[in-house]
Amino acid sequence: MTKKGETRMSEEFENLEFDSTIDVKEIVNSVKVEDKVEVDPEINDLYAEISSFLEINANIKEDSGIKGTIPTGIDLLDAILGGGFPIGALNILVGQPGSGKTMLAIQTMGNAQKIYNGKVHVAFLDSEVSTTTKRMWDLGVRNPPIKPFSDITIESVFRFIEGICLFKEKKNIVDMPSVIVWDSLANTLSEKEHTTDDPNSVIGYKARLLSILIPKCVSKLKKYNISFLVINQLRDKISMGGPYNQVPSDLKFLSSSKQMPGGTVVKYNANQLLEMKVKSKLSEDKDGFDGFTAVVKAVKNKLFSPNIEIELVGDFVNGFDNLKTNFLFLKSTEYLKSGPWNHLVNYPTRKFRTKELPNLYNLDSDFKVAFDEAVYMAIKEQIIDKNTVPMENDSNDL
Repeated sequence: MTKKGETRMSEEFENLEFDSTIDVKEIVNSVKVEDKVEVDPEINDLYAEISSFLEINANIKEDSGIKGTIPTGIDLLDAILGGGFPIGALNILVGQPGSGKTMLAIQTMGNAQKIYNGKVHVAFLDSEVSTTTKRMWDLGVRNPPIKPFSDITIESVFRFIEGICLFKEKKNIVDMPSVIVWDSLANTLSEKEHTTDDPNSVIGYKARLLSILIPKCVSKLKKYNISFLVINQLRDKISMGGPYNQVPSDLKFLSSSKQMPGGTVVKYNANQLLEMKVKSKLSEDKDGFDGFTAVVKAVKNKLFSPNIEIELVGDFVNGFDNLKTNFLFLKSTEYLKSGPWNHLVNYPTRKFRTKELPNLYNLDSDFKVAFDEAVYMAIKEQIIDKNTVPMENDSNDL
């Protein structure tokens, strides 16, 4: 790889085909513990024996780990997530209305269909009755286009999960990944809440119901390879006893003045908890393209270091844009020099205006290769290397 400041593209990237893309998984997994640390074989054998003993005598098994991830299709976001949303886990997207949560979830469904060439099951559970087949098509859910499931309750969401598990078992397609989006937890009522005439009689009922249903569901998600994306809202905290009786936040890096509906079980069982906020509006005259930026961070993340804040670029017609997000990232990390005319540090002879970026990237193969190389190096150096503990090949330090 070339280093920042060098003008010649490396031979590795010069020989790439025109349709090259950034392999975020390759960057994230570039350092493997088992390849970097030597352990005494007797110690390994002892631990294997302990695990086998516990499985046989106590029916307690080692965690098999995450089987894979569903990339969002946004390189920078996939990097901070550790490759994407994990398969076989509960993942939460939170933020205020209009921050792009639903849009991102639908784009992830579409990207799953793309990378698996349709050999993936996706579903959208719509309690807000606000999403259409056409909207999902626009955001990439096309192979095949699907209809949302509406008129749902808390109970029916988990019956849906049970039904998918049974179907996959019956059809012998357990290994086929699924992406199920629930939009949204905050807006979905329980069956009891739907029928009651006394609101006071159901205060706290949803949280208690979820405290039973979610832990039971999590094990099924893993067994049946389901990535469950649950959209939730952030609401203002209400203090009933004045400023001296405020309850401290149990997620310190979530917006301090906000809380999540659904009770603590939602936060405790989430593999990833992504918070999204709209930052600013973009205009073509000032910024080179129309749209907005959203600040995103994984407040909770079991695949990679949490609380790495990034900015995504998107618009509410086409969704979040990988190319424009990468452009902004390169600009912020100085792998790209900006001004009336921009140029890549590793390809300074090709100058361009921001609004020309999409056509230039799609039509100029040399520029595309240089741009992809810069993104690769920026993600590796600024995200992966800075947030990964170096592995020393010294068993004495274990």
